Amino acid sequence: MVGVDCAQPLSAAELAAIRSAWLEHLVLFFPDQRLTVEQQAAFASQFGELTIGHPVEPPLEADQRIHPIDSAYGSTDFWHTDVTFMERPPMGSILRAVELPPLGGDTMWSTTREAYDDLAAPLQRMCDELTAIHHDASYAARVAAGEGNEWEGQPVDRLLPVSHPVVRVHPETGRRGLFVNPKFTVGLGGMAGPQADGILRTLYEHMTQPQYVVRLRWEPNMLAFWDNRATMHFGVRDYGTSHRVMHRVTLRGDRPVGIGG
Repeated sequence: MVGVDCAQPLSAAELAAIRSAWLEHLVLFFPDQRLTVEQQAAFASQFGELTIGHPVEPPLEADQRIHPIDSAYGSTDFWHTDVTFMERPPMGSILRAVELPPLGGDTMWSTTREAYDDLAAPLQRMCDELTAIHHDASYAARVAAGEGNEWEGQPVDRLLPVSHPVVRVHPETGRRGLFVNPKFTVGLGGMAGPQADGILRTLYEHMTQPQYVVRLRWEPNMLAFWDNRATMHFGVRDYGTSHRVMHRVTLRGDRPVGIGG
């Protein structure tokens, strides 16, 4: 969106317009926003309550609400929806470009809402009744070793698998969307491994078709604000040994609800 100064408090009309556009388009881009850490957090807090940066990964030393994504320590080159291994995943995420490589480092988003809408009716009906298991074994091991932070004011001292509906009803729009992702969805409730793997693979291939994906070529000082309840994203690592640093804040979410509540 252009004409918005994210460093300043937004008027009621601006907030309403941004939220309306966000719910419609699911991901918004704000170019040329020269924000401090505090200003990024202040902008995000106008749309909801901020969480700590991440339940496991170390937060930014200067502000625990900021999750630094630094290519020197890892990357996010996989399709995922943020923190679905928790019972209440974030409502939304706001990512700011801090240091960009000379070339590459794009981010892609997939709309899981339109992907659900385009499923064949029999597959829709099946997915409406399914639950998915979300977990991350590596994070669970780190938490068991004492590396957990906190989430929603509670210490993260163990990380167990959680169940979410495969089809999530959006709490604000009422629209349905697929709520599974290749990184954190490890199976389907009540279904044997090969059967679950086949269904999930079919859904992922469907969800990542080009017609559902937008790709952002980052510019310095750009912000991206996405609805974590109806999207997946992928950070493209195609920049070799160049350095890429992003700062992410997340908005507190609710427990995903499926068809029939």
